[in-house]
Amino acid sequence: RDQTPPPSSRFALQPMRTGTSSLIVAAFVGPGTVLTCASAGVDFGYALGWVLVFATGTAFVLQSFTAGTGILARRGLGEAIRTELDGRRSRWVVTGLVVLGLWVGCAAFELGNLIGAAAGGSALLDLGVDLRWIVAALALASAAILMLDLRVLIRVFAALVIGMSGLFLVGLALAPVDWGAAVAGLAVPSVPDGAPVRVVALIGTTVVTYNLFLHPSAAKQYWSEHHDLEDDPEARRTAWWGELRGMMLFLPIGGLVSFSILAAGATLHGSGAEVADVEAFATLLEPVAGGFAGLCFGLGLFAAGLTSSLTAPLAAASGICEIFGWDPNPVGRPFRAVWASVLATGAVLGLLDLSPLPAIVAAQAANGLLLPVIAAFVLWLTLRQTVVTLPAWYRALGAAVTLICTALGARTLWWVWQQL
Repeated sequence: RDQTPPPSSRFALQPMRTGTSSLIVAAFVGPGTVLTCASAGVDFGYALGWVLVFATGTAFVLQSFTAGTGILARRGLGEAIRTELDGRRSRWVVTGLVVLGLWVGCAAFELGNLIGAAAGGSALLDLGVDLRWIVAALALASAAILMLDLRVLIRVFAALVIGMSGLFLVGLALAPVDWGAAVAGLAVPSVPDGAPVRVVALIGTTVVTYNLFLHPSAAKQYWSEHHDLEDDPEARRTAWWGELRGMMLFLPIGGLVSFSILAAGATLHGSGAEVADVEAFATLLEPVAGGFAGLCFGLGLFAAGLTSSLTAPLAAASGICEIFGWDPNPVGRPFRAVWASVLATGAVLGLLDLSPLPAIVAAQAANGLLLPVIAAFVLWLTLRQTVVTLPAWYRALGAAVTLICTALGARTLWWVWQQL
C-alpha cells in the first residue's frame, strides 16, 4: 500500500512557520516612525498611546487581506492589477501611479533610511568621519543582504526585528516612565488640542502603502517554496493561518516598539525639548534615562534604519516586476535590477547631499491616490477567492479599514497640496 500521507497531512507535519510578517514590521518601523512617535510623546505625553493600538490593529486587518491575496488568491498585487486591468486604458494610469509611488517613493525614502541608520551609528560610535562614508558602507551592506535567498532573508528580518525591539524595550525599561499614565494613554482614547494631525500621522506611519505590494508577493513566494499550493485548497488554508499566526507574533512587537519610542519621548514632555531629527532623540534621553538607555535607543535607531533600507527596495521590486510581467523571483535578474536601482538612487542622493523633497512630493501624491484604491482592490480580491469563506464581521472590518485608508490618502494629498 502507498503509505504517502495526503497533501494536507504532509503540510501539517512540517515544523511551525511564522511566514513573512517580519517584513511588515521591518518596513513600518523606520526612522520616520521613530521621529513621529518620539515627537508625539514629547508634545502630548502618553495621551496618544491608544492610537498605536488602533493603528497596529488596522495594519493587522489590512495585511491579513494582503496575505489572502498572495496565498488564497495566489496572486501578487502587481500581478493582479496587470491581469484584471488587461486591455483597459485605466491599466496604464494605475501602472504609472504604481511606478511613481513605488519606485520613485521608495528611492526617495531610501535616502532617509540610510541617513537615519548612519546617523544612529555615527552618534553611538563617535567615529568622527563624514556621514556619507557610513551611508556608502550601509548601502553596500544592504546590497549584500538583499542578494540572499528569500528564506534566509526572512530569518535575517526576524532576527533584526527581534533585536531592534529588544533594544528599544531595554531603553524603555531604563527610562523614568509614568506607567499609570502610560497604561491610561493606551486604554483611554483622547485627542488633546492640536493632536488630530498627529493622530493621523501615527496611523499613517504604521499603515504603509508599499507593504500592500511587498506582503502578498513575499507570502506567495515563501509558502510556495515550502509547499505546492496550486492544487491543494487545504494547504492554502493552512498556509494562510500560518501567515496570520506569524502576524499575531510580529505585528504586536512592531506596535510595542512604536509605543516604547512614544513613551520614552513622553518622559521629556514639558521639558521644552524638541525632536527635530531622529539622531537627536537618543542624546535628549541621556539626562533623564542615563547613557545606557541612550545607547539602546541609538542602536535601535540604527537597526530601524537598516531594516527599512532593506524593505523599501524589496517592495519596489515586488510591485514593479509583477505589474510589468517580469520574473518576480527574488533571485531573478529583473527583481535584483529593480531593487539595486532603488538602493543605488537613495545612496547617490545621500552621497551628493541632494534634497529628495520633489521626488517625495510626487510619490506621496501617487500614494495618496493609490492607498484607498489598492486597499479596496485587495479586499475585493480576497473576498472573491473561494478557498476560505470569511465571516461577515471580518468583511466589515475590511471595509472599515478601507475607509481608514481613504482618510489617510486624503491626508497625504493635503500634505502634498501644502508643499505645492
